[in-house]
Amino acid sequence: MQSSSVSSTIVAISKGVSPKNCVINGIDHLGGISNFIKNEEKVFIKINLPFPGGFPTTINIDTLESIIELCHTAGAKKIYVGSFPMTNIPMNTISNILGLKQYLLKREAELVLLDNSDYLESKNLKSKHLEIIKVHALNKVNINNKEFEVPKIILDSDKFISINQVNVDPILKIQSSIFNSFSIIQPSYQEEILEKCNNSPRNDFDEYLNHIIDVFSIKVPNLAINDMYYVLEGAGPYVYKDSNLKMTQMMVMGNDAIAVDTITLKLLGLDIKDNELLIKAKKRNIGISNISNMKILGEDVDKTEIAVKFCESNLSNIKIPNFSIRSGITKIGDLKSGYHFLNFIKTYLIKDIKYLSKVSFLIGDKPPETELLGNIILFGDNAIESTKNYDFRKMKKSGGVKNILEIPGNPPNINVSLKLLIEYFGKGKLPMLHFYQNLNKFYFSQGVKN
Repeated sequence: MQSSSVSSTIVAISKGVSPKNCVINGIDHLGGISNFIKNEEKVFIKINLPFPGGFPTTINIDTLESIIELCHTAGAKKIYVGSFPMTNIPMNTISNILGLKQYLLKREAELVLLDNSDYLESKNLKSKHLEIIKVHALNKVNINNKEFEVPKIILDSDKFISINQVNVDPILKIQSSIFNSFSIIQPSYQEEILEKCNNSPRNDFDEYLNHIIDVFSIKVPNLAINDMYYVLEGAGPYVYKDSNLKMTQMMVMGNDAIAVDTITLKLLGLDIKDNELLIKAKKRNIGISNISNMKILGEDVDKTEIAVKFCESNLSNIKIPNFSIRSGITKIGDLKSGYHFLNFIKTYLIKDIKYLSKVSFLIGDKPPETELLGNIILFGDNAIESTKNYDFRKMKKSGGVKNILEIPGNPPNINVSLKLLIEYFGKGKLPMLHFYQNLNKFYFSQGVKN
């Protein structure tokens, strides 16, 4: 089902002296907020909030506040704000660290803890109570013979607004409005999908994109905003050593998220004809991706170009002191986990690893043989299984290789990977990692995670 007809697909390319000014200009181009929100309607605003990394990992608060104010102007009865976070990070903890719940209450909006982590802090909560909470909070939705559990508060909202913070991404090039909808499902579901794709004998990237489109089609946004006033480039979507915050002073918004993503990709110089997410959406008749069928207002799309540096998706090209990185045929789950694992090390453990002996990091199916015989890390089941007969394995048996660290998983879990890393090298050699682990224990209660 299309989110809007060809004749009514409107996209605004907005420029402003501040994020708030940019939002207002864009909504004005689109004919005003009353074209999207009516009096007494319940509005759900989907934001980016994976973990408490602050902006630009999370939503730009100025942009969010501007949309909330406009919704009030339109007479919205209730304004909800929310998103599922990353696995093992309670939403309540993120809210407490960022002060988000109180901030929104002052603006007469409600932060919805989709993971129910406010209830989970109760020590007296029984498993039967958890099941009751789940039944009342989630609805099962079937799309393409796949079942998803989606929060009822999202499904029951009169209007659904997607505010997406655009950052570069190692898998999808950029985080798009389409992908922003992927976190309306629980993180455990997202990880399960990634694991299924990594184990798929078919094209794992194709399978992953199909799931993203499936989830997007569950609740198509009435208003989609790609906030690129500031864009994280170089390494993303989280802040890493190679990241750089670029100010473009622009946003793209409209009544069709597919059209909004199409224009965003074009502005960033990406080939929209080869974008597989857009191709899949078009095949399913979801949204409008043909620019000639859009009414584009604001800045001239043909005369506007935003140059950003994208992520390094070839892991072998990530430069880390004392690390030799070798990639085989890498499936999407391994690529994603490996990318974040290596960038975490490069960003936060640079002082630790400079004192380590040479490390060979092997990932994917049949990675190139390593000539370094110090410390060898095999990242993921594919690397572990496909190197069984490699020379360094034989030398390990004869005492020629110092040590081999096998990090299992298909794909490996980043938290487990870091835990195994510190167990392998020891706390004394990785004091910064030991510090971060203790910090995580302080912020993220194990009981709530369980």
